[in-house]
Amino acid sequence: MTEKLELRLYTSSAGVYLTARGRLDSTTAHQLGRAIGVALDRYPTDRLTVDCAGLDAIDAAGISVLMLFRSSALRVGVHLTIADPPPHIRAAIRALRADQLLVPTSHDHADGVPSLHRPAPRRSSAAPHHCLRPPTGTRRPRRTR
Repeated sequence: MTEKLELRLYTSSAGVYLTARGRLDSTTAHQLGRAIGVALDRYPTDRLTVDCAGLDAIDAAGISVLMLFRSSALRVGVHLTIADPPPHIRAAIRALRADQLLVPTSHDHADGVPSLHRPAPRRSSAAPHHCLRPPTGTRRPRRTR
């Protein structure tokens, strides 16, 4: 059973955008490849953003197409980046060691400040934990019969 992949290509003052919705897998990866190829051939830009927020699933074929066209785009001076990948898509990309797809460029920040220079959000605060078990050095001696 193949799921449908919906692609929408549009331009803005910031560059060319391609939104993807549905499943990006071995049965639909060629559609994304064709759309990226059209965008690189027909629209003179220095930036192409693939919006992955609407993707339900991705597999190795989908990630391979993104990597292949990222390399092709860089050769012609176009920065291809992906935007807003859901956590499960981000995890799949990291699992296949394609982290360079997740690295934002300096163009990706509206305020011009790269994320490396922003303070990292805190996930949790370290609360002191007290163990109810006594330390290992203060055990009671064992009884012998």
